[in-house]
This record gives sequence, structure tokens and C-alpha cells, in this order.
Amino acid sequence: MSEGKVLFVDSSQENHFPEIFPQLPIIKSDRTIWTGISLEYHRQPPFETPEYAIASYQIAINLGQNLLLERKIDGKWETKQIFPGGIGLCPFNLSHEMRWHTEMNLLSLNLDREFLVRSALELFNTEQVELLYPMAFQDPLIQQIGLALKAEAQSDGGGSRLYSETMANALAVHLLRHYSTQGTQNFECKGGMCQHKLRWVQDYINDYLERQFSLDELAAIAQLSPYHFSRAFKQSVGISPHQYVIQQRVERAKQLLLQGKMSLAEIAIACGFTHQSHLNRHFKRLTGVTPKTLLKS
Repeated sequence: MSEGKVLFVDSSQENHFPEIFPQLPIIKSDRTIWTGISLEYHRQPPFETPEYAIASYQIAINLGQNLLLERKIDGKWETKQIFPGGIGLCPFNLSHEMRWHTEMNLLSLNLDREFLVRSALELFNTEQVELLYPMAFQDPLIQQIGLALKAEAQSDGGGSRLYSETMANALAVHLLRHYSTQGTQNFECKGGMCQHKLRWVQDYINDYLERQFSLDELAAIAQLSPYHFSRAFKQSVGISPHQYVIQQRVERAKQLLLQGKMSLAEIAIACGFTHQSHLNRHFKRLTGVTPKTLLKS
């Protein structure tokens, strides 16, 4: 597509994507109440967008199933697997295209540049800060802010201006600290994994122990390649990611056993083991006793 055909999307418009997506958003924030930030929730069929640029900072959160998303920036396509809860930052005023081949459930947060500049002045004493635009990473705090704002937008009356502005400020500070040209200079880590990223991964594992994790999924949370993630995680924790997950599952099983409210088979599934024998094997290996022996002691 030629440069003259790039669609520039202004966040002050009633619908942020009038010519980009094939369907209108299912939910959108009330522009007469919210300032500084806006929200749209989309359920879009398979589609390829035209080339477009956004005049705000867009944070996109996948609220659906695994999604294979392709994005073109500066003439280069990149393809990423977006897991549930996966996040992508869209470049500010930089033309790009996207395409996907299954239904996309997208929560879009659109942060006004003024909010970001004001926070940058407070944090770094400069306005010359730009956000990076990684795709397919996990960030529990951004996801929580997005879901909280979505609930607020759906509330009676369209939500509170004070609440939305508070969330917008929190989001701007977090983005500047972790995903900006200035902020990333302050979070360089040598050797193992940065403590805040390690905490993200550990919290994510413990929140979703019943799931079957992939290395790519956990590496995306830490914003590292799978290879570097495995090495950094082991250096920080002392064991591999796989061993850590098993260890946490056994600890959770121990807690549930002592509560006495679930059968062994139910506990095995709730903790992410494939079956009761799978639980028994790892439980005895790590604790020295079987689950039944623990209950008798």
C-alpha cells in the first residue's frame, strides 16, 4: 500500500477504528466521562487490516484463545503466537498492518500521549520518551488494569472519571518503567533474571497451576527468548522452569490434602497433574512419602 493510503486513526474519534476492523466494538468507554484513556472490546472475524497508524498509545490484550497474529512494520512481517492474556503494544504514529486467521477477542486500551508525557516528566524529568512495541508478552498488572477498566466501562453510568484517570496514570507509569526507551535502561540485569520479571513468572505459574505451560508461554512473560529464559530462570531459582512447576504443584497438592475436602484424583487434576499416578510419583520423589502416607502421619 502506498504511503498516501495509510489510515491515520485519531483516538478522539467516536470509533477508534472506523475503517480498520470489519465489525464495530462490542464495548467501548463513554468519551463524555473518561479522559486520558479509552477502551474498546472487539470480537473480530479473520481479517487483514489496511496499513494504518494510531495517534495514541494502544495496548492490546488477547481475551480469547490462542491466536496466531502477524504484524508488518517497516516492510517486515513478524508472526507471534498470542496466548490468552497475551499483550501487544502498538507503535505510536507508525504505520503497520495486521492479519489473523481465527476469531480475535481483543481488549484495546488507548492511552493519550499527554498522560504519558506528564508521567515521563515526573519519572525521568524529560518528555523525550517513547514506548517500545513488543508483541506477544505477558504482564499480569497490565492485564488486571485492562480487566478492571472493562468492568468499569460496563458498569451503570459508564464508569467513574476518577477511577479511569487513576488507572490511566498507573498504566502510564508502568509502561514507562518497563516498556520505554528510557525505562529499560534502568532495568538491565546481569546473570540471572530481574527480580520483577521473576516474580511475574512465579505469580503466573501459581495462579494457573492447573494449566499445562509451554516454555514459549513462560518466556513471553519474562520478555526473553526461550533459550535465555531457561538459563536465567535456573540461575535465579536454582532449578529449571519445569522442575519449579512440579515443585509448586506438589506443594499445592500437599495443602489440598491437609484440607481434606478433595479426593486424590481431584487434587491431581486441580494441581495440573495428568492423573493420580502422576501426582503420586512426583509427590513421593519430592517429599519422600506418598500422599496417603502423609495423611496417616
